[in-house]
Amino acid sequence: MEPKITTFIFDCFGVICEPVLNGWYRDNRLKKGLVDENLKSVFEKFDLGELSEDDIVDYFLKYDGVNLTKEEMREQIDAYLGIDGELVKVIKSLKSKGFKTALLSNANASFFERKIYPTYPEFKDLFDELIISSEIGMVKPYKDIYEYTLKKINSKPEESLFIDDSKTNVDTAIDLDIQGFVYTNKDFFTDYLKSIGINLN
Repeated sequence: MEPKITTFIFDCFGVICEPVLNGWYRDNRLKKGLVDENLKSVFEKFDLGELSEDDIVDYFLKYDGVNLTKEEMREQIDAYLGIDGELVKVIKSLKSKGFKTALLSNANASFFERKIYPTYPEFKDLFDELIISSEIGMVKPYKDIYEYTLKKINSKPEESLFIDDSKTNVDTAIDLDIQGFVYTNKDFFTDYLKSIGINLN
C-alpha cells in the first residue's frame, strides 16, 4: 500500500495549460513539413533561461515557408495558450482539503509574467510553490529539480504525487520514490484520485 499523499506536484504545459511552443511547432510541422532535430535542445535552453522569448520567435521565423513578422509570430504562439478550467477546479478542491500543491514547469518565467499571470489572475493562488525551470537553472527530467521542489515545499517524496504528461518526467520522479501519474485528461486523473481514497466532493 502506498503511503498517504500530502502533496500534489503538477506540470504546467500539457496538463493545466495547453502546450504553447510545442503546439505551434506540432501544427506547423504538419502544415509545412518542418523537420527540426535540434528543437529539443533549443527548448531546453529556453527552459533554462539561456534563450529568451524573442530568441524563440526569431528561431521559428527562420523556418522555410514561415512568412510572418515578429509580432504576428508572437500572436500565433500566444494563441495556443489555454487553461483546463475543470482541472483548475480539482486543484482548488485539493488545496481546500488541506493538501499542499506545487507547480513544477519546464518553461521560461517571462512567458508566465507576460502572458499566463495577466490572462489567468488566479493562477498563482492555485499553488503553495511555483517552480519554473528558468528561474533556478534546472530542468526536468534531471533529478535535481525534483529534489529542489521537494525541499522547497517541505514534503517527503513518498508522500508526494507528481503529475506530468511526459512518461519520461514521471519515471524520474518514481526513481526518486515520488509517486507518479502520467496525465492524459482530467477524468482519468479524478478516477485515479478516487482509487487512492481521495474524494473531491
